[in-house]
Amino acid sequence: MVEQENPRHVWKSRRKRIEGKTQYVRVSMSESERAQLMVLEQQTGLSPSALMVQAVFGSADPVAVQLRRNQLVELLAMRRLMATISNNVNQIARHANSTGEVLPEAVETMREARRFGEEVLAKLEELAP
Repeated sequence: MVEQENPRHVWKSRRKRIEGKTQYVRVSMSESERAQLMVLEQQTGLSPSALMVQAVFGSADPVAVQLRRNQLVELLAMRRLMATISNNVNQIARHANSTGEVLPEAVETMREARRFGEEVLAKLEELAP
């Protein structure tokens, strides 16, 4: 996987890029929304301010772009691995169908394929908006 810098460290440099005087904005939110924001803080390592600016300006911020790029790289790597696993499963099925024999290694491979499939689904749920 791609090594990532600490997002909070990268975001601090944003202040240096702000032109003009810094403006502060007060935001009201429900307890439920604040709880969701706290979860995002823990997942991303970004401050509440950084998350809100990222939500508003999204892809315009280099940190947001890098985080999304890293997520995309991880998903593409998972896709390649899933294609490899699918090929292996097809070979196992072809062998089992032609010989009627299921090798012990095939059973373990199928377990690993299922585990990886669950890992992919968990990652997709994590990244879902």
